[in-house]
Amino acid sequence: MHLQRSIPTFIMAILLSLALLPLLMMFFHTLYTTQGFSLSTYKEMFQTPSLWHTFQNSLLLSLLVATSSTVIGTLLGVLLGKSNVRFRSALLLILLLPLLIPPYILAYSWFTLLGNSPLLFGFWGTAFILFSIYLPIPIFLTILFLKQINPKMEEAALLYAPWTTVLRYITLPLIFPATLFSFLLVFMLSFGEFSVANFLRYPIFPLESFTQFSAFYDFKVATVTAMPMLFIALIVLALQKLTTGQSLRFSAPYHVITIDLKENEKPFFLTLLLFVTFTVLLPLFSLSVQIDINSFSLAFQKAIAPLGRSLLFAALGATSLLFFGFLSAYLIEQKHTYSTLFSTITLFLFILPSTLIGIALIVFYNTPYTNFIYATPVIILFAYTIKYLFLSSKIIEKKLAQIPCSLIESAKLTGASERQIIWFIILPLAKDALLVTWMVGFIFSLRESTLTMLVYPAGSDTLPLYIFTQMANGDPKIIASLCLIMILLVILPLGIYFIFKRVRT
Repeated sequence: MHLQRSIPTFIMAILLSLALLPLLMMFFHTLYTTQGFSLSTYKEMFQTPSLWHTFQNSLLLSLLVATSSTVIGTLLGVLLGKSNVRFRSALLLILLLPLLIPPYILAYSWFTLLGNSPLLFGFWGTAFILFSIYLPIPIFLTILFLKQINPKMEEAALLYAPWTTVLRYITLPLIFPATLFSFLLVFMLSFGEFSVANFLRYPIFPLESFTQFSAFYDFKVATVTAMPMLFIALIVLALQKLTTGQSLRFSAPYHVITIDLKENEKPFFLTLLLFVTFTVLLPLFSLSVQIDINSFSLAFQKAIAPLGRSLLFAALGATSLLFFGFLSAYLIEQKHTYSTLFSTITLFLFILPSTLIGIALIVFYNTPYTNFIYATPVIILFAYTIKYLFLSSKIIEKKLAQIPCSLIESAKLTGASERQIIWFIILPLAKDALLVTWMVGFIFSLRESTLTMLVYPAGSDTLPLYIFTQMANGDPKIIASLCLIMILLVILPLGIYFIFKRVRT
């Protein structure tokens, strides 16, 4: 079979078996009881006042987090991606850190600073921490889309207007699709995140499904309670397609015109430094001062087994994401018949709450025939691949868009096969993006806790899961040490990558 046809067929078959079929099976599972077709469980859910209350809490919380992070993140993205403010790369890395660690670690860090303060425990504390976690999304999307703007448009406008006017009427409208996409993405991700709200004792809707599953073992009610999150994800996906659509496709990046802040550079830098210190550095410093050498050594000894499993699962998950991410990016970039559908499905799976994906995998694979998947760490790798395939495919897709079509056409004229073009042209030119993809897949697989918590087999707990269980009644010094170990695990591959990149350049 021709490679160009076998690739999309293979990918779609894998995707359907790993993700879509489990979701469909979970949905139909909620419609039937032992007596046959029934909507009684749905009726009970809609008649439960507490569920409506938590749903309103989640909706309000997600709207606030999405709005605040999108507005501030877009402004920070313009400042860090288009101005000459000093130490931009370092500030970006610090702001990125909360997104790369398990969310509850930042919540616990603030707890070490504020204690049981009502400022932290409740709606506003939960909203602020989620804001800090998801702020990097609009920042990096803004920086990415600034590189998609043709500088000639801004140069022409600068002949007649200052930068403030150009930003208002040219730059910001051109990156509006990224701004809107950031809002929808942060809204859905914050709606499905429950570990922060769980730690801060704020009742939200995703906790209802997780509690029914993990505490009461009521699988039927857990799946029915999870269904509204599925429908919300579909609504958000439809809004994204209607409002942004093809405007999110990547092309070769342009040179970004830098804004010279002149005498305003120092005030901007100091303000930015103060913001970064308050949102990220202050709570992490408070966490670190709880630790002494003995507690850190003891925590490391206790965590050595889950730490080893975390590194192994993350490496395998990153490799799986690299493989499927390249195939999916190649499919999308080739504009195959299935490319739009596939891109939509990967985005849908990314914004889908982890609780839903975990329950769907359990429903589908908890059978005698698939026990070799359900009862082994393979199901964890399935979960990582399903959840983060969108990220890996987009990173590689962006790089593939920069490869000149003339190279591909020239190779075809010489008689090179599709396989040879991929192996000898595309892969060598995309090697840097492949390395970044593996690193991103490794970090996000390493930080994942909700999916692992739902699907992990006995004896396969990871470090984020071990930390989460210790936070219930463990020694505060041990918990702080475990959190620091987790943070160092995230920083280490980032540091190695940037050192390697600097040595190469």
